[in-house]
Amino acid sequence: MRPGAHNILIHATMFLFGLTAASAVAQTYPPAYPRPNATRLIDNDRVNAWDVYWMKNQPTPMHTHVIDQFSITLRGGLLRVSPAGGPWGEAHMSKVGSVAFVPAGTTHSEEGLSDIPQHKIMLEVKPSPLHPDLHGTPPGEGAVKVFENARLVAWDLAWKPGERISRPQEDLDSVTVFLDGGTIRSDGNGGPMDTVRKSGEAFYMAHGVPAHTEEALNGVPRAIIVELK
Repeated sequence: MRPGAHNILIHATMFLFGLTAASAVAQTYPPAYPRPNATRLIDNDRVNAWDVYWMKNQPTPMHTHVIDQFSITLRGGLLRVSPAGGPWGEAHMSKVGSVAFVPAGTTHSEEGLSDIPQHKIMLEVKPSPLHPDLHGTPPGEGAVKVFENARLVAWDLAWKPGERISRPQEDLDSVTVFLDGGTIRSDGNGGPMDTVRKSGEAFYMAHGVPAHTEEALNGVPRAIIVELK
C-alpha cells in the first residue's frame, strides 16, 4: 500500500459513515394513515377518524404522526411500540374506554400481541385556532372527564335505562365514539327521536347543538365524547 493510502482509506470510510449517519437522521417516514387494517370513518376540516385493528405479530410500517392523535380503545389487548432506530419496548395492555394522546412528530412502529386484535378509534386532530382556556362542558349528568390538554377535552358518558339526562348546549365541535350500543331517545324542540347506536360508531357534531334531554330505551349505551378546542 502506498504511503498515506491507509489514512486516505480511513478518511474515506469515515466520510461514508458520516453520510450514512446523516441520511439516517434526515430520513423521513410515511404518515400513520392510510395503512392496512385502518378504515377512515370521518374526514373534515377539524378531524380524521380511523377504525384501526392491530393484528397479532404484524408490525405496522415505521411512520410519523404528522398531526396530533387521540386514541379510544374499543377492545383491549397487548401492544408494543418501537421508536425509530430503537428496540421494541415492553408490551402494554389497554382496556375498553382507555384513551391516549400522541403529539405530532412522534415516529414509531406498533405491533399487536393479542390473539384477538386490539381495536381502537384513532382521531387525528387537525391544526386549527386553539382555545386552550375553554374547558368544555360536561355533556350530561354522570359524565366523567378522562383527559384534557390544550387541544381537546374527553368525557366518558353512560346512558342508563329509565334515567333521563340533560344535555347542555355544546359550545365546542365534538366527536362521539360509542363503546357500547343501545337505543337512545332524544327529546328536544323537534319532539322525541329514537336512535340506535352501535359499538364502534363514531360521529362528528359541530358546536351549537341546543340543549335537550336523552334517555336509554334499551341497553346501556356508553361513549367517549371528545370536544375539540
